[in-house]
Amino acid sequence: MVKSGAEKEHKPVEKKHEDAPAKAAKGHHVAPGGCHSWGCKAHEKRFSFCEEHFEQFKFGLIKKTGEPVSDYEKKFEHYQAFQARQRAHKVA
Repeated sequence: MVKSGAEKEHKPVEKKHEDAPAKAAKGHHVAPGGCHSWGCKAHEKRFSFCEEHFEQFKFGLIKKTGEPVSDYEKKFEHYQAFQARQRAHKVA
């Protein structure tokens, strides 16, 4: 039996980026001296972030609270391209 277009079930496609953690509960707690980024257990180095997450914070990927911004996927692609350009300049 073939279903018509109106009878077909529509399932939303969920995109998850492995670097963007799922929404955490309101009680995001940071260990004393730890990085504020969600899911990071490294020690803080600059502005309450580890070196990697501080660079992402400067680029606009992470908010001051450590949560990712709403357009994280788009900005992360730009961040990766920026890093590739930086590596190319250092090698040359």
